[in-house]
Order: sequence, then C-alpha cells, then structure tokens
Amino acid sequence: MRSFKIYFALGLILIFAYLMAQYNKPVPTNWEPTYLSTDKIPYGTYILHHRIKDIIPNASVKTTQQTIYNTLKNSRYNQSAYIIIAQNVNFEKYEFEQIKKYMQSGNDLFIASYDFGKLEKFLNFNTAGTISRNGSALNFTNPNLKTDASYGFERGIGTQYFGNIDAKQTIVLGVNASQQPNFIRFNFGKGSLFLIAEPGFYTNFVLLNKYGAEYSAKTLSYLQKRKTVILDEYFSAKKTETTDVLRVFFAHPELKWAYYLTIFSLIIFVLFEIKRKQRIIPVVDPMTNTSVEFVNVVGSVYYHERNNQDIAMKKMNYFLEYLRSRYYIKTNEIDANFAKLMMEKTGINEPLAKTLTRYMMNMPAMANLSDHELINLNQSIEQFYQNTQRNGAGTI
Repeated sequence: MRSFKIYFALGLILIFAYLMAQYNKPVPTNWEPTYLSTDKIPYGTYILHHRIKDIIPNASVKTTQQTIYNTLKNSRYNQSAYIIIAQNVNFEKYEFEQIKKYMQSGNDLFIASYDFGKLEKFLNFNTAGTISRNGSALNFTNPNLKTDASYGFERGIGTQYFGNIDAKQTIVLGVNASQQPNFIRFNFGKGSLFLIAEPGFYTNFVLLNKYGAEYSAKTLSYLQKRKTVILDEYFSAKKTETTDVLRVFFAHPELKWAYYLTIFSLIIFVLFEIKRKQRIIPVVDPMTNTSVEFVNVVGSVYYHERNNQDIAMKKMNYFLEYLRSRYYIKTNEIDANFAKLMMEKTGINEPLAKTLTRYMMNMPAMANLSDHELINLNQSIEQFYQNTQRNGAGTI
C-alpha cells in the first residue's frame, strides 16, 4: 500500500509539471478561417465589425444571426446594405426571391465568399482559382479607385476569380493580373448585388496591413451612401457550430493532451488495482454452542410443570443405564443385595449404596416426590459420580 501511494504521488507531480509546462509555453497562432466577429485570430473579422463605421461613417450598424430570409421578411429596410463575409454562402430559390425584392427596393447586398452555392446557377457564373508564383496582383476597373501598382496579398488570398460571367448583366469592378474578374456587380432595380471572390480581404490579418485595409475599404466604398449596414453572423457561425461536449478540450492543445494523459493514467491505475487486490473473502461467523441454551429451556419447562416424579424417574433411568454400560450390573431385579453388589463393582461406601438402592426400590411406587427428596436424589447420584471418578473404579 505504501508503494502505491508513492507511485500515485509521483504521477500527480508529473501531471502537474506537464500542465504547467504546457500552460507557460508560447501559444501558437491559430490560422483557422472562422470569419467570426468575436475572433481576434488572423482569419476572424473582429476589426471589420468594430471599424466598419470608418468606411461608412453615416450608417447605423446592426448585426443579425438569423437567416437572410427571416431578417429581410420581418423588416422593411430603405437605403441599407447587407454584408455577408463567409467561407460559403448558399441561397434557396425562395430566399433569392426575397433578396431580389430587398435589392429592388433600393438596398444593396455585399457577399465575399469562396463558394456561392446556387447563386452561381441563378446568375450564370462560376468561380475558379489560379496559382501565381508572385502572389496575387489585384486592381480596380474604376479609374477613381485604380492605382498604378497592383495590390498583392500573402497566403493565397486573392487568387480566386469569376468565370463564364454574362457580360450583359454583369459589371466588372475588379480584376487580377490576368484581367480575370474577382469583383463584380449585378443591378436589381434601385439596388445592387456585389460579389467578391475572397472573404479573406476582410479578416484581421489583411486589415492590419496598410494596403490590405486600403483595398478592402475601396471595395466597401460602393456602400458609403447607405443609411444602415446589416452585418450577417449567420453564415460564419453556421460553419463553426458544433455540439461536441469535449469541444473546449480539443480546441486547445494543452487541454487536449491533458485529457489524454488523464485517461491513460486512469487506465494504468485500474490495471494496477486489478492486479494488486484480491477478491474480498466474506467473514463467516463461528458456530455457536446452543447446548447450554437448550438445557436451560428444557429445565425451565420442567421447573414450571413441577413434576418431580417424572424428573426423578428420568434421572434414575439414566443412572441405571450408566450402571449397566459402565459396570455391567444387571438392574432388572433390585433388592437389598443390590447395595452390596454396587459396593463391590463401583467401590462406593455402604451408606451411599444403601441410599441409592432405597431410591431405586421405592421410587416407582411413590405418587408424589417433594422438592427436598428430589434434591437428595440428585445429590446422591452426583456423589456417586464423584466417588467413582476419584477412586478410579470401573475396571473389571
């Protein structure tokens, strides 16, 4: 048991030391593209949601976590802009009809994504990507926004573009080095639909860069005249939603490895205990001698009945049986000579032999036996046993 305590304490010390080392080590940068407004990691959109008024200063900013259909159906917006930044966006037919009504009323929808789902089918376009050794080189078609030097981005941002667009209904606002459109516009009544094939332009990683922030601000400058800006949090939150009860542990490497180490330690502990401990042997109570209790019960019964004659006859019969089996004395005929025979066989004195003989001869004919006579009989028999044992008689 002592050795087990030592091993257990040593294990706790090692686990504590490991957790402290993991806690104090530098936290690696999380490059996961979440596009969440609450994330300050490189691919979160915390800066965009908190500095959008720097680009559209006269607009009131709202956020929504509902679907775009529910958001637009339950409210009437005028001169507003709906902005979606997500890895993928997909609208059903009834949602797209609601969106068209929204734009035809004089509102704009701005979407930055890699995958536009069924919207590509509704508007007859598709998306594709290119690989460039020199990185992306993007610019605008509007002379007021276009710069002499193209905008370049790291980590593959800006390499996606639109293909097979319908030139009659599509207005190209931005292109890459190969003059392939990456920023387009569709007009619907008084409003417009803006599509840009890269959500990474609006992440913290890009907005912290001077030229990246400039490029992103120019794309959003088309919404400057809007009175209300609605920032969508439905599509970005939908991607990262999880129901795993252990998501907190597995989201952090320190907690994940601590969880694995705990499970491993528990398995070692169980195996050690199985090997060390035996099955418990039940305690069996020792058998109790109930002879004394039985004698007390029987004696109590006879005492309450007060049948001295019956008790005396039983004691006498037992005594006669003892004489027959121990000293081979015949007891079928008891007379005055029986006392002499007992003296010769057992070695008792003459008064005791005559007393016992008298009881043997007279007792069967007695109707009643007093307590005093019963006690004398018992004392005489007990005296016989004591004398014969002391004298060592009985060998014939």
